[in-house]
Amino acid sequence: MKNFFLICVAILFNSSQLYAQSEDELIAKFNETNKKFSQMMVDNDLEGMLSYYAENPISMPSYQPMLRSLDAMRESHKQQHEMGMKVTAFELTATDVIVEGNIAIEIGTYTISMDMPEMGSMDDHGKYMTVWEKQDDGSMKIKADTWNTDVNPWEMMQMKGEHEMDKVKDQYKY
Repeated sequence: MKNFFLICVAILFNSSQLYAQSEDELIAKFNETNKKFSQMMVDNDLEGMLSYYAENPISMPSYQPMLRSLDAMRESHKQQHEMGMKVTAFELTATDVIVEGNIAIEIGTYTISMDMPEMGSMDDHGKYMTVWEKQDDGSMKIKADTWNTDVNPWEMMQMKGEHEMDKVKDQYKY
């Protein structure tokens, strides 16, 4: 019985080692990773970005259907690139972390600047949530992510003018 107890304590100790860090330390580590990921976004390094994701991730982007695989994420990125969308600046800032077992949930804010055909340059800001999962090799990979804007896009389009808004509506076939 004593050995069983010691084995249980050892298992609990080992599984909690990854998260023995303070919340501030975890946020700092996520922000370090975010800087690399953000630069990959600006550099249009899709494969570099996808290397942060686990197998069969789920991504839930604003104003798009859910993406349920790395291939679906590749295809979505390809379509955006073919439409002429170019990210010129991107920043993710982790503000909170929730840890449960082998899962860490990162919550934060983002800012992004991009060039879009027929709309010119556009700035946005909002919030995001990323679910990180500990892998068998001890690394952390993104299992799911979602984000959405703090900016009302319909108001922004109205400020750009009715003509541009009509082009966007035609493009997305409302």
